[in-house]
Amino acid sequence: MLNHRFLLLLPVIALIACSDQSTSPDSGSDVDDTKDSDATDVTDATDATDATDANDVTPQKVWETNYEPHKEKRGNVTILWLKGTPYEMGLQHGELMAEELAKGVEYIQGSELGLLEVFSREFGFLDDAKVQSYDMILDECEGMAEGAKVEGWTLDLCLALAYGEVFLDHLELGILDQCSQFLAAGPAVASEDGELIHGRNLDWDDISYLLEYPTIIVRHPTGKIPYVTVGFPGNVATYNGINAAGISVASNENQSNGDIDRVGTPSIQTQNVILAEYDNIDDIMAMIEGLDRMSAENLVIADGNAGRGVIYQLTASHFGKNELGDAGIGWITNHYTHPDMVKWGIEYKENASTLIRHQRLTQLLDPEEKETTLYGKIDVPKAVSVLRDRYNPQTGETQPEDAFDDDSSIATNGVIYSIVFKPKSGHFWLAAGNPPVPLNTYHSYSIAQLFGWDEPNPPTPDKVD
Repeated sequence: MLNHRFLLLLPVIALIACSDQSTSPDSGSDVDDTKDSDATDVTDATDATDATDANDVTPQKVWETNYEPHKEKRGNVTILWLKGTPYEMGLQHGELMAEELAKGVEYIQGSELGLLEVFSREFGFLDDAKVQSYDMILDECEGMAEGAKVEGWTLDLCLALAYGEVFLDHLELGILDQCSQFLAAGPAVASEDGELIHGRNLDWDDISYLLEYPTIIVRHPTGKIPYVTVGFPGNVATYNGINAAGISVASNENQSNGDIDRVGTPSIQTQNVILAEYDNIDDIMAMIEGLDRMSAENLVIADGNAGRGVIYQLTASHFGKNELGDAGIGWITNHYTHPDMVKWGIEYKENASTLIRHQRLTQLLDPEEKETTLYGKIDVPKAVSVLRDRYNPQTGETQPEDAFDDDSSIATNGVIYSIVFKPKSGHFWLAAGNPPVPLNTYHSYSIAQLFGWDEPNPPTPDKVD
C-alpha cells in the first residue's frame, strides 16, 4: 500500500509549496469515545510556548541510571542504550547502529520513502525543520550523522524522518492515519488496585525495514528523566514511549480539512519532551494546551502514578480533550470524535478503517455494550486480545490471520508494533517482527531493569503467547 500511496505524491506535491491553510469547515461525525469524561475545548492558542520554552522545563528529581551505552539483541528485538547530552546520544546511536543505519539508507533509497527527503528539501520543509525542531532532536540527529559515518545517513535524512508528520499532513494523503489506542483504569480493569493500562497498535504500511529491525531505545538525557521508546534504527522523534516517572504517551495521526500550519511545534517531537521532562499529567496538559502546533494528531497520555489519562484531539490552533472519568475507559483511532473538533476533520466513507476500528473498540470497551464488552475484566492478556482483534463489525466477518493491511479490523491495519503499557509499574509488553505482528508473542520488559535498577516486582505475565 505504501507504493500506491506514494504514487499519489506526484500530482499533489506542487500544491503544498506555499500552503498556509486556515478555513472553517463543517463536516464529520460525532462519536463519544470516553465515558463519563470531562470534555474541554480551547479554540485559541495564541499564547504559544515554543520549542525552546518547552526544553527549559527541568524535572525536580535527580535521576540516576546504571548502564553504559551499548546494544543487545533479545529475540527479534534490538535494545539500544544511550546516555548523555542529545548530541552524545546521537553519536552513540550512530556508532552502535551504523550497520543497521546503512541498511536503512539502502532501503530508503530503493523505495518511495526516498521521496520524503527530496520533497521535504524541495519545498522548504527541511529548512522549517532546522528552525522549528526541538534542540534535543536537532542535536541528536547531528550526532547520529557524525557517529554513523554512513554514506547517505545525513542530518537532513534524520530530520526528514523526525519531521515527517508535518510534511505528510500538508500532503493530505493520510499515509500514517492507521493507529488504535485505548486507556483503561479503575473499574474498567480486572485488578483490585485499578492500575491503569494503555494499549496501542502502531500501524503504518508494509515497510519491511521497520518490521525487520524493531528497536527499543533506552535514553537518559543528562539532567532529565530516563525513558524508553519503541521504534527503529535512526528513530529520534518518538511515536510511543514510557518514562521512569510513570508517564506513557503515544500518537495517532489524524487529518484536518483546514487547520494545519507550517509555523509552530512538531507534535511528534513533543512526545520526547513529555517523556524527558514531565512527571505528572497536569503539567503535561498545561504544556500541550499552550503549544503553537502545526499538524492534526490524536495524542494519548497516561499518568500511571495518578491513575489518570487524557485523549487529546489536536489541530494547529484547536483542541479537544477527554480525560478519563469515573468509568475509567477511553479509546481513539484516527478521526475527530470530540463534539468541538468534528468540524475540523475530514469526511470519511462509511467503511473507512478508522470508523471500523473505532466501532469495534466501542464494542470491546464500552460498558454499555453488554454482549461484547471486556469492561471490568481488562488485564494484560485481555488488552492484548483487543489489539489482536480481527473482527469487522460492519461485515460481521473475522479477517484472515495472514491479513496484514486490509483496513478492516484493529489487528489487520498494517500493525508494525503492538504494545501494552502499565506506566505505574514501569512495565510494557511488545509484539514486533514478522507480520501479522499482533499474533506474535508479546514479550515483557521492565524499565527498571533497562535502567539498571533492581526490579522487586517483575512483569506479570512474563509474556502473552
